[in-house]
Amino acid sequence: MNMVKVRAVLSTTLLAVFIGVLFVTVGVFYTTKTGHPFFGMTKPQLFKIRNVLGPLMNALIIVHLTINWGMYTRELKVLFRR
Repeated sequence: MNMVKVRAVLSTTLLAVFIGVLFVTVGVFYTTKTGHPFFGMTKPQLFKIRNVLGPLMNALIIVHLTINWGMYTRELKVLFRR
């Protein structure tokens, strides 16, 4: 698999996990504020999901930065160029 496809798969997976984390975060805020379930999930269930998605997202971010480190350093050079 070429590097462009690897980056595309990684970015898409990272986006999907981010949307999941965002959904769970809204759910935790909702259940904390109201005490009602969020789409049928209680606060402890949402925390269990968050405890899986959080570390998964962190790992994907580390892999993403590792794969794209060269591009990132070039972008920083352009950003801080005088």
